[in-house]
Amino acid sequence: MIAKDFMVVGAKGGFSPNIFYTTLSDRYGKRYVTLHRESADDPGHIMWTLYSEKNGVLDSVIVDEDHKMYKAVGLGEGGVIPPPLKQKLKRRGNVVVAPLSALDEVTWNLVELRKQAEDRPDTNDILFALEPNGSRADFLQWLRSYKPLVQAAKNAGFSFFSFGLMNDADSSYGDWAKLSKDMYDAVGLEMPSQDELKKHKRCSCTPGDALEAAPATPYSRGVYELLKSKGNPQKK
Repeated sequence: MIAKDFMVVGAKGGFSPNIFYTTLSDRYGKRYVTLHRESADDPGHIMWTLYSEKNGVLDSVIVDEDHKMYKAVGLGEGGVIPPPLKQKLKRRGNVVVAPLSALDEVTWNLVELRKQAEDRPDTNDILFALEPNGSRADFLQWLRSYKPLVQAAKNAGFSFFSFGLMNDADSSYGDWAKLSKDMYDAVGLEMPSQDELKKHKRCSCTPGDALEAAPATPYSRGVYELLKSKGNPQKK
């Protein structure tokens, strides 16, 4: 699920913690970065992690032998000061401490939660439940900013993608079938055929007690009522 201020991954094994995020511009460009929040009133502190770097560009998140990320809350007001993460790593070379990309964290959660559902035929399916955001044009522009997440998921082996809206969109969003085609285009995907859609009624990211969803096809307007996970500070 992708909302304006947080993302969450669901699979057969349950939900990941909410990944709160904000937009940050640094030497690596304009990115969505993860925030650590203690409560609903907490504006958040930037999360940092270790990345490998190539030619001045962030390459990939570095993980330990258990495939866990080296991450920590930043120091100072808003967490803008990087924590001393490098001291945890024996490896040297092109390693940098940088704000954790929220899209990288979502991808990591997708891969980890898929391990809990390897017995399912839909383990490589992803349903993106999206929060309508402004006008139709604004919504599609917003969706384009998540293209790196879709590409990372493809690189991780996910092969079927579908979309739904968490709430009814206003009339400006127009015909659902046309909107669906535009959503696939926005993230660089080819819209699946009707035969493919029939094979994928639901994806592995819809645990029954947390998400009520219509069949995950772009041809039926699914109205999603999402209950946020228990770890959500906004619920406290």
